[in-house]
Amino acid sequence: MIKSKENDLINDIVHPEVIDIANILHKIGLNVFVIGARSLIMLGVNIGRETKDWDLVVDKVFTTELRDKLTGILRKSGYKVQWRKWGLLLENDIHVDINYAPLTLDEEFIKRSIRIGVNLRVPSLEDLVILKLMSGERKDIADLKKILLQSWNSLDKEYLDNRLIQTGLEREFEKILKRMKLK
Repeated sequence: MIKSKENDLINDIVHPEVIDIANILHKIGLNVFVIGARSLIMLGVNIGRETKDWDLVVDKVFTTELRDKLTGILRKSGYKVQWRKWGLLLENDIHVDINYAPLTLDEEFIKRSIRIGVNLRVPSLEDLVILKLMSGERKDIADLKKILLQSWNSLDKEYLDNRLIQTGLEREFEKILKRMKLK
């Protein structure tokens, strides 16, 4: 009974095509993570904007071989696939981006992620802070500020500080904290 309720909840939150894509990618040995605005919404962050796409990332670096394997298997499964500089774009009923694995996607990133269903994960809020900061796009910095405003007291600051040092983003993060008067 619990399993059925869990599946209903997952289907309410995650579009069936995203679940299908995650299952396809899992079959070839990839862990799949929801990133971007959808991940924040799933973790309860009110981002104050709508998003139409699904941003995913896999835990392997895109080589030409992996890109071609993904393209082939997804096209055979009925998806329209386009190569982009950041990864793959899939468009059917919905718009799905499969991005390259960030440098921070390691064992700790995976261990701290939250499993959504069988083959889909959401990174921790701390790792999403890093991803948003790494992106540097205006909407991502706005999302980052919303995470900080809504979740500052519950973030694992030690882990976040370690990640900031690993990525060389301490200064950028400090500037944001200073402007927001959080430190």
